[in-house]
Amino acid sequence: MKFRACALALVALFLSACGSDVENTPGVPAPPRVTVTTPVSGFESDDAVVRLTGRVNAPGTLADLTARLNDGEAVPVDATAVSGAWTFAVDLTLREGDNTVHLEAVDQSGGKGSQVTTVRYVPDTEPPQVQVVSPDEGLAISVRRVRVEAVATDNKRVAGVSYSLNGGAEQSLDAPANAEGTLAFEVTPRPGANVVTLKARDARGNTGESTVSFHFGGLASAGGLHSGTVRNGLVYTWGRNNRGQLGLGADVTTDQKNPQAVPGLESVTSIAFNQNFAMALTAGGEVWTWGENGDSQLGLGTPPVEGETRTPDVTPRYSATRVPGLTGAVAVGPGFRHSLVLMEDGTVRAFGNNQNGQLGDSTTASRDYPVVVSGLTDVVKVIGGSMHSAALKRDGTVWVWGRNDYGNLGTGVVDGDSHPLPNQVPGVTDVVDIANGRDHILAVHADGTVSAWGLDASGQLGTGALTPGGESATPVKVKNVTQARAVFANGNYSFARLADGSLMAWGQNHNGQLALGSTVQSHPEPTASSAEVAPLSSMGMGATHVIAVRGDGSVFAWGWNLNGSLGPDGVINSWSYPAPIPVPLP
Repeated sequence: MKFRACALALVALFLSACGSDVENTPGVPAPPRVTVTTPVSGFESDDAVVRLTGRVNAPGTLADLTARLNDGEAVPVDATAVSGAWTFAVDLTLREGDNTVHLEAVDQSGGKGSQVTTVRYVPDTEPPQVQVVSPDEGLAISVRRVRVEAVATDNKRVAGVSYSLNGGAEQSLDAPANAEGTLAFEVTPRPGANVVTLKARDARGNTGESTVSFHFGGLASAGGLHSGTVRNGLVYTWGRNNRGQLGLGADVTTDQKNPQAVPGLESVTSIAFNQNFAMALTAGGEVWTWGENGDSQLGLGTPPVEGETRTPDVTPRYSATRVPGLTGAVAVGPGFRHSLVLMEDGTVRAFGNNQNGQLGDSTTASRDYPVVVSGLTDVVKVIGGSMHSAALKRDGTVWVWGRNDYGNLGTGVVDGDSHPLPNQVPGVTDVVDIANGRDHILAVHADGTVSAWGLDASGQLGTGALTPGGESATPVKVKNVTQARAVFANGNYSFARLADGSLMAWGQNHNGQLALGSTVQSHPEPTASSAEVAPLSSMGMGATHVIAVRGDGSVFAWGWNLNGSLGPDGVINSWSYPAPIPVPLP
């Protein structure tokens, strides 16, 4: 008897372990045993619908199986016979909080077995966390290819990501594949203000979003000795005005120390100055020019008509004048005596002096009207140098044409020939920004390093020492610059904006134009520039002075002050300022 009692106790213990809520009676067939496989009792779900799966063991045929959720009615559950047992699955809609599920099985002889399990439903109401890491809020960008970097995470899982540009249609992105939630994509901005809205959703439909605003176009620029900035669509200019380069009208031909608005211009998205003339782009894709025009660099002539004689337009303009025949422009880039315009379709127009083929139309004939640069498509930035031109394409390659006296083309060869067609710079790839000075060119790579080539008379290539012979026709690496995001150059000096918005500078500095606090003649070692303008939004460089816009919209100037080039009344004429000074606008 003692042995039988122990055996019965072990059977009961076994059945209890299997989840059955039944008791066996000696000599009576065992009732069905119900086991819930998933989820385990006490499971917490963030989904209102949960699927219970399990099995029923019965010595005979299963006659009925029901499930009752909380205080509801019992509902039948389908079961499938598998290897002498029955498996089941049932979907239940939970109420918020604790839920009790009572499963009951009945065999053909009326034997009953049951199992009770609990599930807690806690709705997921926490939206994903979304943060745009780059570009910085308020940054002015000069390349028509903007990489957006972001982080999207969720307490459960990010199920989907999308973005929109300037309120347009949402574009789907792949959900982050890594635990950090990082993702990146590219957008093509319009001239002026742009807004990217990034959204992430989880499996429950909760949505988080983040926006970033940035500007496409130059907000500051400088020429020989004139300066300018854009604020709220208006152009403000100051400095030397001997060729009408301030654009203030025929009645204002004297130099100006205080910034004044250029009449007749509204909705301006970008400005670019060089030597003694100026260019401006409006939100509607119009190009306006003014100032010196001795080489037709204002582009205000009309194309010739066969059989008719014509005289090139070389008349200076003291007021902003629209370039005829140009629509759909998205960026401008003046050289010393010629001009470049990037079009919405990725092609390029050029006008002005063409002595070395810098217009890129396969000739060396100067033009007073826009002509197409041959063979260039999918361009995202254009720049003009002394007698050369350069373009950055979307695929990260750089193309140069025009003068090659200092190795401007970057091909490893120096020659005095004209190069009237664009040439790809060999070995220079993954480029995200370009800039040039008088005769040197800079290229930022996606990894944050910078390549440079061309004239190196003042250390403007940034190798840490002057290049033997004063030039390099082969691209070289700028020393100690590894976090660059953009570059700026003019004359014989250079700058790089780093990821944190700070500046590094190198090259000519006899007028303090590197903002290092000194006027040492040459500085070939890239060095941290003044922190006063960080985080930098936009910058324009003249031959010997700089105009910069900080992230908060404040305007600063430094370098050589002559004819009011630095602006404020308090500065001394014919004096160098090696540190930024604020420029108040009206």
